[in-house]
This record gives sequence, C-alpha cells and structure tokens, in this order.
Amino acid sequence: MDILNLVEKLDEIGVPKRYYSINGDLSSDTYILNEVYGKWEFFYFDEKGNRNNYKIFTNVNDACMHMLSILKAEIGCQ
Repeated sequence: MDILNLVEKLDEIGVPKRYYSINGDLSSDTYILNEVYGKWEFFYFDEKGNRNNYKIFTNVNDACMHMLSILKAEIGCQ
C-alpha cells in the first residue's frame, strides 16, 4: 500500500479528513504520518502538543497499514 491507496481507502470507509494528516500540518487531535529521511513516523498529536503512540516504520506499506488499522478502529469500522 502507498499513500495514494491509503487516502483512497480512508475516504472509502468514511474517515473524516480532520482525523489525519499525511506529510502535512501538525494539527492537534490528529493522527500524523510523515516521511522523514526515508523513514515513516506515525503518532497521535494531542491538544497539548504531545506525540502519543509514536512509531517509526522503514517502509511505506507498513506505515500505511498501521495508520489504516488505527483509523478503522477509531471510527468503529471492521
């Protein structure tokens, strides 16, 4: 899976765009996925500016699959 596939899947299952940011802004109460020096970081950016559940992935597929599973659970999708 790549970023384009991830965004298509998130749209398909009805995840609101305000729930996540991919290579974009650090908005509070948002799940973040960023490419940094060839690796992918995932975390939840809370209202106090904390990075919760921080994970680093070495490939885009694993990062996208992780974000998809987290957001599916967030909206109660199976």
